[in-house]
Amino acid sequence: MKNTLFISSLALCTLLNGCVSQHAEPTPKLQHALLLAPNQNAVNKVINTLMNMQNITLDDDVFTINSVVTLSNLNENNIIKSHQLNPPDQFELMIKNEQCFIRHVDSKATQELKGVECVINEQP
Repeated sequence: MKNTLFISSLALCTLLNGCVSQHAEPTPKLQHALLLAPNQNAVNKVINTLMNMQNITLDDDVFTINSVVTLSNLNENNIIKSHQLNPPDQFELMIKNEQCFIRHVDSKATQELKGVECVINEQP
């Protein structure tokens, strides 16, 4: 009985010591970013995929000045109605571990933006 209690206590101490000795590194979070060089084709491809569309074309300098881009869904025939039915879509350029991502603000759908370099935007 004493041996069982001793072994159980020793195992518990070893387990607790192992938990305490692990250094919990915080998981890196997504941060707002800017592209170092424009890459309209790569950005268009990702946003078209996230929107499930084929005809979105953005400015050449998208995400080089601002981390957020807004796509307006205006219907010229009825502006008030289109605002109620289709609010503008916003996308954010994000970075995590030197990888760039584009995230749809409303749905949080996120996709990696390959073939580009980006840096943390200090003023998102």
